[in-house]
Amino acid sequence: MNSLKALLNRGAKFAEWLSVGMFFAIFVLFIAAVVMRYVFVRPIEWADEFILILFLWTTFLTEALVLTEREQVTFDVVYDMCGPAGRRGIGLVASVVVCAMFLAALPTVFGYILFLWRERTPVMEWRLDIIFSCFMVYWVAVCVRAIAKFSALCGARWQTHVAGALPDERANVLG
Repeated sequence: MNSLKALLNRGAKFAEWLSVGMFFAIFVLFIAAVVMRYVFVRPIEWADEFILILFLWTTFLTEALVLTEREQVTFDVVYDMCGPAGRRGIGLVASVVVCAMFLAALPTVFGYILFLWRERTPVMEWRLDIIFSCFMVYWVAVCVRAIAKFSALCGARWQTHVAGALPDERANVLG
């Protein structure tokens, strides 16, 4: 069990560094494209397209593999007002609804991504099914997280998963 946990931790660290690297590549390529276009008057033709592809991959892979549930943007006014049993109920219902919706749409999403093999990007001519495959990673990760949350809330230690957050963790810019 410890070796699996260590492997997952290493995978999470790799995903974090991959996200940072992709974001850094977006920044560097953007600066290079601006300099080439406006200083040297020789635009990099593929830069905009590659930046968009990197942005797409960075967004979906970071969401799927790096961000935790605590780092998500949520509307949790009702959740915060509930006690542990109410929070557990909300979590159970939410995880079932999210997983059911994503699983119901999975065949359509997967089919559309497979359909995109015949389309290519305008400049680099990369296949769109490969470019949008990161969306499938995200889609599966959402389902896996929902199932894991449901399992955790059904377990004997469910109270630890609905414990209140410390005040400094929930503080926003205004308070």
